[in-house]
Amino acid sequence: MNTIQIQFTKPESSSPSSTELKDDVPILSDSEKYWQHMRPFLESKGYQLRPRYQPGPPESAEEVITPLMPQWVMDATRMSDGLSVILKKIKRNSKELEITRFLSSEPLRADKRNHCVPLLDVLDPEQDDDVFIVEPLYRIFDSPEFETTEDAIVFIDQILEGLAFMHEHSVAHRDCARGNIMMDATDLYPDGFHPQERDLAPDGTHDAKMRDRTAAPQPRYYIIDFDLSTWFRDGDGNSDRLVTGKLGQDSSAPELSDDVPYDPFKVDVYTLGNVFRERLLSKHKLEVMGPLVDWMVEEDPARRPSAAEALTAFRECLEKLQSTPPQHLPDP
Repeated sequence: MNTIQIQFTKPESSSPSSTELKDDVPILSDSEKYWQHMRPFLESKGYQLRPRYQPGPPESAEEVITPLMPQWVMDATRMSDGLSVILKKIKRNSKELEITRFLSSEPLRADKRNHCVPLLDVLDPEQDDDVFIVEPLYRIFDSPEFETTEDAIVFIDQILEGLAFMHEHSVAHRDCARGNIMMDATDLYPDGFHPQERDLAPDGTHDAKMRDRTAAPQPRYYIIDFDLSTWFRDGDGNSDRLVTGKLGQDSSAPELSDDVPYDPFKVDVYTLGNVFRERLLSKHKLEVMGPLVDWMVEEDPARRPSAAEALTAFRECLEKLQSTPPQHLPDP
């Protein structure tokens, strides 16, 4: 479904190219005009949009870079400390807001097993049914690509841990595909990167400075986007913890149905297993993951492990993975 952090899609309309100007003013799409309209409110709350959305003609090449994020998402800077953030427009009474708040509440937020994207702020213009959630700007988990087996090990361990944590707290993600798994790339990009053109520096004038993964500390990985998620709460009338629906980036789980209820926790395991299969087994030939991945993507949901069982099984095989020095993975 829709993702928050650097999920690249085509612009919403056949608007002019990013370098085309009219009367020396960047041509804005309708959704951009909405964000530009909200600029004074956002600034009053301490968040500044890029110069593209400021009044007047462009003063730099950066200002003609068009957005590649979904129209309900925009990048910004927290004015108090310069932190790059993402603003996402959602409904005030949505389950997404409720779940996002829950997963960022204490004591959950302080738990090191919690790999859900932190909620930094909720901005309410008090005009209609929309609010803006504020989250850190992250990158897709495999940009840049993994270089060594250690990179892959750390990623697998953290994301399985994060999914097991969500499930422990009765939240099924229901869309934990590649586009919803991110990393804090601060150490990989010490000078930052452009939020819309991820290979460029923040000012958009040259390539972003990137450290090799082997030269930087291992990043922390995060699960984002809870717009499809389900939180099973005591007394909600769904003691079986079953759902219906086929939305999401990966619709290949065989039990997905709009009519027949299924276990969303087992679908999460299947979906994450597909991420491992496509990004590690198929792309990097990490065959040692084969048995675990095969277990996670069993056709019969009853034969799949829980997220906690998958994490335990993975950690039990870590000795085999860590018995030799880190090996460079084959090029994809």
